[in-house]
Amino acid sequence: MAASEPTHPDYGALGSMLTSDVQSDVTSCLDVLAWIEDVWHGPDDQNSWQGNSWRVVVDGQGIHLSDLYSDDWTGDYQFSEVHEIALAYLAFISPDGPTLRTALNTWESEWKRSHPCRDHLG
Repeated sequence: MAASEPTHPDYGALGSMLTSDVQSDVTSCLDVLAWIEDVWHGPDDQNSWQGNSWRVVVDGQGIHLSDLYSDDWTGDYQFSEVHEIALAYLAFISPDGPTLRTALNTWESEWKRSHPCRDHLG
């Protein structure tokens, strides 16, 4: 299996959303994690956004992805699996602590609140 292929076919949509919409932007990955946490643990009932290639809806049932250029490529995921994968992706795109801490501090300054994942981001 090529390194760019998901280890499980069900994660293709999620992997594509991360690589095409988040790309290597640490702040965007922090946004995704916060939007998921805000619905998963409150205070929001729903969040949604549209990136370069994907429309994402986060609601009480989980995370729902729809490819903007294909009517039949979608993905539905549980909070815990997207959270775990997004954290792993964040570690991949920001492997050194100082870079992540700087991005986290910038994110918190811009949003004027603590990031909901701060406790487990190190």
